[in-house]
Amino acid sequence: MCLLLFAYRCHPDYPLLLIANRDEFYVRKSAPAEPWKNGPEGRQIVAGRDLQAGGTWAGISARRVAAVTNIREPGRAEPENALSRGEIPCKFLTGDDSPEQFAGELEGQHYRGFNALLFALDKAPPLYCAGNRHKPFAFSAGVHGISNGAPDAPWPKVEKGKAGLAQITRQIEGPIGRENFIEPAFNLLQDRASAADAELPDTGVGLSMERALSPIFVQISQRKNQLPSRQDLSDTQQGYGTRASTLIAVHRDGQTQLWEQSFSQGNPYGPIRHFSIP
Repeated sequence: MCLLLFAYRCHPDYPLLLIANRDEFYVRKSAPAEPWKNGPEGRQIVAGRDLQAGGTWAGISARRVAAVTNIREPGRAEPENALSRGEIPCKFLTGDDSPEQFAGELEGQHYRGFNALLFALDKAPPLYCAGNRHKPFAFSAGVHGISNGAPDAPWPKVEKGKAGLAQITRQIEGPIGRENFIEPAFNLLQDRASAADAELPDTGVGLSMERALSPIFVQISQRKNQLPSRQDLSDTQQGYGTRASTLIAVHRDGQTQLWEQSFSQGNPYGPIRHFSIP
């Protein structure tokens, strides 16, 4: 994922509401969210699947949620035989460790830069952030955001997304549904407005690239030297942008729901998929 926005303990019935966009090269193959029945611990999860490395960007299992974003750090040396960051959510969702225990035991030196969101309703503390550019920590109650930098770094897309999610959360009365959560959340995740140059972070990719990556919903067409890539030229020529938008809601009684909309070249692809784990 390249943008995670989440309201933690902001609503009396929903201790976690999460909305997120996954940005990726258009050519990289992936499968939409669906139940996985082959978890190593036998626990069923629901998640999209990266068909190149086998992991996921965000998913759910009973009372548990996990998601991961990478960190934008061009030029930084990679670990030898780096593992896929997408395996981190899978391991958490199919296990039974508390978020704190999992984060503390995660061997971050084997991965490129990442932030991982880990939530388990029946553990204490329920919500933790793991990463290999900071020490693991528990989130406080509130609306938070993570893009491709430090958690809650005040990037324009993060600040705009947090304000939008806070407004959505305040307006939820009764059970969440299409009008009070699903539609406004997906609309927020489709915001394609670029940030002003003066507000952009400096992550080492150049002004034009910072500008192209600044919207909540990213769509970059095929321009050779403008894509954040370590991959070959054929990948960069296919374009880069938001491939999936994901919504997750955990009710205080344990019901865990996920909605996902896929995108192809910036356009919705297929129906919104919905899954619920009692």
